[in-house]
Amino acid sequence: MTRFPGERRVLPSNSVTWHRFILLLPLLSCACSADAVPEPEPTLDTKGAFIAVAADEGDYQLLRTLAVLGSGRDDDAFFVLPYLAKPGSFDEARELAQDPALPVGEVTAVGRRSITSREWRVVWFRSVSSEEQAAFR
Repeated sequence: MTRFPGERRVLPSNSVTWHRFILLLPLLSCACSADAVPEPEPTLDTKGAFIAVAADEGDYQLLRTLAVLGSGRDDDAFFVLPYLAKPGSFDEARELAQDPALPVGEVTAVGRRSITSREWRVVWFRSVSSEEQAAFR
């Protein structure tokens, strides 16, 4: 290859390397596909979901879904972690659910109907830790 005076080499000496670089450049500049997809909203069946359920006393019971046995029918069994706090509203339940030191009761099984027959709402979500999972076993 002839070089002219003052000419600077821009391309790598190996054209195969340059072609590979050109082919890989679009892949390197792409964002991760997980960053572009919004997280799905947690539901009653979502492991780790915090659920506020209206109680007879006028306040709410705060539960956390650990596991569900069933297929979305009224007779499904939920294994939940009940929290000892009694929030007065869904907003208060959301605030309390964000506290990892919130006092908790014993793992309990409840039926889907006992939740859905009352006013209820998923107020927060946090992945179940290994310690919380061990309490379930």
